[in-house]
Amino acid sequence: MRSLTARILLLTLFAAMAARAAEPVVLPTISFYTLSKDHLTLPADFRSDRNLLLLYFDLTQERDINDWNAVIDGWRGGDPSLMSYTVLVSPQKNFLSRWWQNASMRSASPDHSHWPSTLPIYVDKHAFEQKLGISTEKQVLLLLTDRKGRVLGRVGGPPTDSSRTALKSALNAAGSPLGTIAAPAAATPSH
Repeated sequence: MRSLTARILLLTLFAAMAARAAEPVVLPTISFYTLSKDHLTLPADFRSDRNLLLLYFDLTQERDINDWNAVIDGWRGGDPSLMSYTVLVSPQKNFLSRWWQNASMRSASPDHSHWPSTLPIYVDKHAFEQKLGISTEKQVLLLLTDRKGRVLGRVGGPPTDSSRTALKSALNAAGSPLGTIAAPAAATPSH
């Protein structure tokens, strides 16, 4: 009898874990002001079926974010409906601290073209990261979402050949017209 109870308990546990794993990861609702001082609520304000969220957790990661923004800006020529949002994920702060950080970000970013899509958020980081399955803040994270905020793909770190290929593959699977990715040409040995 004990063995049967243990088996039923294990089966129930595995079924619950499988059901949870099958649930899609969805962006929790976030509502803050962009660097251009426009109010934005995501995912409600997503205007595309393909949205890239460039998440970073420390201002020292801005170089990777800028490099990714340059890559994504290039891809927009092949997929004009592709939207991207740069999101600095910070712990909850008082009004003065938020104002100071936002003003610092504006002064450090002379390229005003990305201000309307740059969203500093001040959240319970642990809860936010847990909902999105984020295991580390040591690198930037790109999330591909649909219009409802469902995560369709993710890539971490700076834009390398493999991370660009992985992200472009996820975009193509989501219906992007970017086309297939050519494999890098093999180097021919010189004699």
